[in-house]
Amino acid sequence: MTYAVVVSADDGPQQAGRLELEPDGLRFSDGSRMLYADLGDVYVERRSGGGSAARRPTLVVISRQGERRTITSLEGLGALHELAEELVEARGKTSG
Repeated sequence: MTYAVVVSADDGPQQAGRLELEPDGLRFSDGSRMLYADLGDVYVERRSGGGSAARRPTLVVISRQGERRTITSLEGLGALHELAEELVEARGKTSG
């Protein structure tokens, strides 16, 4: 499954691209990956700040190693929540 998203790694610049759910993890447009087995926290937050785009719900994914990605869906809130559910489920299947 593929999602159109805006991603920021470790609070760096935001980049539009895609996020692909693969059998064992996430693949980002830049080619980087995050394995489901390495997922720590997964949650949705509403960021405060400037215009309405700054208040969009954002999926936060933090690896067990501390890598933090924020993901905003370009496909709407339903897609963001669907993605969050998929990640939580996949993380649960890999924990022993």
